[in-house]
Amino acid sequence: MSFYGDIHRWWIGTVEEASGQTDPTGLGRCKVRIDGIHGPDIRQWDLPYAQTILPATSGGTSGNVETPQLLSGAKVIGFFLDGALSQLPVIWGYIPFTEKPSIIQQDILAKEKRSITQTHNTKAFVTRSSLSPNPSLPSDNLKIAWDFFTGSTVRVGGVNGTDKKFKPHHIAGMLGNFMHESGNSTIKGGIDPNKFSGVIKQGKKEGSYGIAQWNPAKIAGNRLGKLQAFAKAEHGLESDLLIQLAFVVKELTDDLGHNKGFFDTTDTVQATMHFMRWYERPAFTTETTPYFRSPAGTFPKNSKDRKRPSEKLRLKAANAVLIYFTEGVTA
Repeated sequence: MSFYGDIHRWWIGTVEEASGQTDPTGLGRCKVRIDGIHGPDIRQWDLPYAQTILPATSGGTSGNVETPQLLSGAKVIGFFLDGALSQLPVIWGYIPFTEKPSIIQQDILAKEKRSITQTHNTKAFVTRSSLSPNPSLPSDNLKIAWDFFTGSTVRVGGVNGTDKKFKPHHIAGMLGNFMHESGNSTIKGGIDPNKFSGVIKQGKKEGSYGIAQWNPAKIAGNRLGKLQAFAKAEHGLESDLLIQLAFVVKELTDDLGHNKGFFDTTDTVQATMHFMRWYERPAFTTETTPYFRSPAGTFPKNSKDRKRPSEKLRLKAANAVLIYFTEGVTA
């Protein structure tokens, strides 16, 4: 019983991360969520890498191989090299299927989404469609996010507060920040709800996740844990773009520290800088920023406009978003 084939176990699953996106070996492996084994409680970065069987039409040795091209969302079938242990999945091939948007996504794309976004009814997202927002199509994710925020409101000031509507410069500022957090500065790069950044702090491995790179550290308020709890409460997945967008609205609504003065900003520069400082909160330097001079009321009177190293890239992305969605021009 020690040879491959003595215990053979087939499986069917869904590609969660396209071929070669993060594979450190450079073999084009992808992450697969296998039916019956990896439930929604298993986070994407904990999924196993799966190798892909390739046709015998190339050399099969280093420098003479074909590259797997599986995309996120592909339905695949395979088997485990280690049989019952089920730790070494291999993809035999994919199962063709027709991708169809869910009813919710059709509503968003058709701009018929007021009942979803204005009431923040994320229970409408409970059925995960075969066309979940796809990190291999990041520019589509930008369109979904732009439409989502266009129809959303945030109640500022608690139950008896005021509903604030996102204006184009607000949305551009947010998406510019999300693009930077996804490691992109172009429209084509877009935003990635499955972006994971592993870091080592005080000898422990931590990791930020999602379009806003929510951090699990206690000192940062464990915002990743709150995203996960929110997704669970809404019967969704933390990796779903719509869940993440709704969580942004929830944070802006529930925590005044995240939106302090954000809706008072009047242009893309202010909105981008404000969202960066109060929502994303990256590290700052001792220098004074050349990009922003805070208007009255948007920052505490005794605060300094200190520079963040990523300011220029975030602004570049935000301006590109605004031009693209208001003028139809790719900057």
